[in-house]
Amino acid sequence: MTVDLLVVGGGITGLAAAWEAVLAGARVTLVEAAPQLGGKVRTETIDGQLLDLGPDSVVTYRPAALALIDELGLTPQVIPACEPRLVHLRVNGQLMPFPDAMGMVLPRRLGPLARTRTLSWRYKARAAADLVLPRTLGPEDTSIGQFLRARLGTGVVERFAQPMVGGIYGASVDDLSLDAVLPSLRAAERDHRSLVLASLAEGRRSPGGGSPFRTLTSGMGALPDALARQLAQRGADLRTGVSVVALERSERGRTSARLSDGTRVTATSVVLATGATAMADLLEGHADDAVAALRQVPQASSTVVTLGAPESAFDVAPTAQGWLEAGPAPISGVTITSAKWPGRVPPGRVLLRAFVPGRLGPLATQPDPVVVDAVVAHIRPVLGLRGEPDLVRVTRWARCMPTYSVGHLDRVARVREAVDALPGWHVAGSALHGVGVPECIADGRTAARAALAELGGLPA
Repeated sequence: MTVDLLVVGGGITGLAAAWEAVLAGARVTLVEAAPQLGGKVRTETIDGQLLDLGPDSVVTYRPAALALIDELGLTPQVIPACEPRLVHLRVNGQLMPFPDAMGMVLPRRLGPLARTRTLSWRYKARAAADLVLPRTLGPEDTSIGQFLRARLGTGVVERFAQPMVGGIYGASVDDLSLDAVLPSLRAAERDHRSLVLASLAEGRRSPGGGSPFRTLTSGMGALPDALARQLAQRGADLRTGVSVVALERSERGRTSARLSDGTRVTATSVVLATGATAMADLLEGHADDAVAALRQVPQASSTVVTLGAPESAFDVAPTAQGWLEAGPAPISGVTITSAKWPGRVPPGRVLLRAFVPGRLGPLATQPDPVVVDAVVAHIRPVLGLRGEPDLVRVTRWARCMPTYSVGHLDRVARVREAVDALPGWHVAGSALHGVGVPECIADGRTAARAALAELGGLPA
């Protein structure tokens, strides 16, 4: 069979690419090796409790996800996080509230920065030195950790940047690229010289108010479910449990995909929306420079432990929405799902998620009982958990979280240059342009638009 667009990969990036194409009237086939669509965006319901196994929300300041949700007719399902939003940092065994008006690195108001107990006076004095330091960045990329230590000191890195930025990417800020992950910091130093002054200026421009996080009443898994359902209704051919073994380019410019079930799909254009490893495998022999660059993208692993228990199992039922670890710990943080989102559990229940990234050591790869025992032992004194959880769900995401290490943008440029030399082929996804759900959606739709532009007109 011949189609206008072949999408390889049925995560949120690939689904968004397919959606963009079918809206334009393209004939689309999407192929996903896993038995289900949606990738890491997945929701389960167990005994009336809603478990997001991957991302549990999107943010309002990145509009691509909410725009797609609206197109799918899901806007009535969008709900904000519960207020007041109370999240802690765990420092030296103590839970301390996040400073008010907290940005990604610093509070956006001077009062919360001065008053916070998260930083000692010595750490605050070191951060204040940023006010008089000259600009330090050259044109080359550097790590977030190296840059922030030079400007603000170790305290801000360990207490703020690593828990928040490192927690999102499942990596150390000493490995993460400044230009790929937080280019706003380069702009802040360029425009204001001082990061403290830049943060205060941002606070004056955007006073904030309310949580930026949004989810769906039936969990984030409702998004790929709705995409798959409406794609099928519009005639898209969605194939799961089958992989692309090889891609072959014809002299006529079309691409023939050989699938693991023995069938073939011929397409005018292709969007590769897989992880870095699978993308490199498919480009092997076609774009060697892209292959080399993709194989240099580190892949992190993480294990998510979801626990449920009755409120009676706790000294006091938790009302805060969780905490991030700002120091040595077997986990990077905990989300109290039942306190963060309304309607996730029946009355009288507590549901939480603990995150065990591979960067913290070998625990993430240990057998499930070992991981669960370590997590429960760690959170027991923090939450006053007396009994044992009666719901346990371990979700492993092995080598599927790209780390944007120093030089990532150069690697992305090499990939794009090599793939651009192959008319009709396009790449998208978290391995390249952003790990969040909104970024993946935007990237998938951008790739599909580029593919559609090459088609030069679709059949009626």
